[in-house]
Amino acid sequence: MNSETTYEFLVLLLMATVLLELVARRLRLPPAAALIVGGLTLALIPGVPAIDIDPGLIMLVFLPPLLMRSAYYTVWGDFKRYVGGIVSLALGAVAFTTLAVGVVFHLLLPGLPWSVGFALGAIVSPPDAVAAGAILERLHLPSRITALLEGESLVNDASGLVLLRFSVAATLTGAFSLTHALTSLVWVTLGGIAVGLSIGWVGLTVIRRLRDSELIITSTCCWQHCLTSQQRNSKVRGSCPPSAPACY
Repeated sequence: MNSETTYEFLVLLLMATVLLELVARRLRLPPAAALIVGGLTLALIPGVPAIDIDPGLIMLVFLPPLLMRSAYYTVWGDFKRYVGGIVSLALGAVAFTTLAVGVVFHLLLPGLPWSVGFALGAIVSPPDAVAAGAILERLHLPSRITALLEGESLVNDASGLVLLRFSVAATLTGAFSLTHALTSLVWVTLGGIAVGLSIGWVGLTVIRRLRDSELIITSTCCWQHCLTSQQRNSKVRGSCPPSAPACY
């Protein structure tokens, strides 16, 4: 497929996205659910052109702005008020989900190591901030429940990342260190916050001088945070969600 055909197909996909958004609003459904159904339907249609896009590029280009938007519209007063419950969910709920998935995985596939099941659990356990926001905005829940769920979805990546990292390490080496895992969790969390606040401070300083470029500067900040934390030699590698810059 040549470049012109690819461009036309992408334009059609954008038009289909807008149409699905309108249908979701009409039916009072979460737009994310409509897009998922539309994507699955499109994948089953024979003869649809195949477009190869690096998944890493999608994670880097599109995900950070979406996460930053979720963090930007978070009511930080409620976040501070319920921070104890949010942290408990970010640690306890993720750990419990990882454990539950690992147990079910081992019951279904007893021939594979436990650590493989726990790695799968660590991947699926942290709820996504974008998905949580898209669903919660359609529901009329008490403010406390909404604050807990939205706040937890913003900060659970650190615990999920550490669990995944040590599950993979246990699979490869057969060893697991609880002390090392807890130390890594604290380091990843605090390091990600420090990097995010630093980038947020720089971005806010530039915005005050260049008011007309606020959108560009804000987007650059969230991408820079993700790029910084994804460096191979970074001690906070993986702490990508740009919640800290948005908070600043």
